[in-house]
Amino acid sequence: MNESRSYTTTVVFADVAGSSRLYKELGDDIANAQVGAVVDSLSRATEHSGGVVIKTIGDEVMCHFPDANDACMATIIFQDICVLPIRVGMACGSVIEKEGDLFGQAVNDAAAVAKIARGGQIITTEGFRSLLNAENSEKLVSYDEVRLKGGAEPTKLYRIDWHTAGGGADHTVIMSTVGHKREKLVLSICSSGSEDQQLTLTPSDVPFHVGRSPSSQLPVETSLASRDHCHIEHRYGKFILIDHSTNGTYVNSSVGGDIYLRREEMPLQGSGAISLGEKFSEDSQLVIKFSHA
Repeated sequence: MNESRSYTTTVVFADVAGSSRLYKELGDDIANAQVGAVVDSLSRATEHSGGVVIKTIGDEVMCHFPDANDACMATIIFQDICVLPIRVGMACGSVIEKEGDLFGQAVNDAAAVAKIARGGQIITTEGFRSLLNAENSEKLVSYDEVRLKGGAEPTKLYRIDWHTAGGGADHTVIMSTVGHKREKLVLSICSSGSEDQQLTLTPSDVPFHVGRSPSSQLPVETSLASRDHCHIEHRYGKFILIDHSTNGTYVNSSVGGDIYLRREEMPLQGSGAISLGEKFSEDSQLVIKFSHA
């Protein structure tokens, strides 16, 4: 006879946004390695933050946290450490644990809001918000109101504003496994027909905009770049590349491998190169190499 037990917890689903496209663009081996690294990072972050990993399925991690405040801070860390965009959904309530898996309405609600979330978002419910302390409750922003499966009334949803919510989080243990804090980003601009130009960015030099617009901090003349193609920010000790373009941005990183961004973002970890609007080749109009100092 299989034993089961019931308890109250916060259920979290986190998965890689756009992983199917990643497999098509990069091929099975590279994409699988990148997705696997993200899943491993999420699993480690869960355990370090007081949570329990229930299972991993492909590009998704299912976990739970007995304390809602731990879940709140852990999901912020999830977004902060991942080199690929992830979407996160969570909900709290009574669950049934049986044979190492969880069942119940909280599981269904968490899975449902994870599907609503877009890459780079953390979405949760009014019930979760009610369990947070005052400091964490302020991190939540009203997002939508929907009728979740099985619910008689619409449920109010919230988004965690994790871009500005990291001030109280201790990321030291987690970040030591996935990256290191860097204070300076060195950019080497290599364009056909001109000598290399080198720039060194510090956290006070961002946001740093790149594009065909003359007002950009780095104006470029490549035909495939947008006027406001991308910009670099600095968050929690890391420089973040954010794409706004029509044709996208290609990044080759010593940490993440080959990644294509289109209106997405990623940390610039390790060293590597950036190409605006076109894949890397010997004929690339412009390549921006990056490293840390």
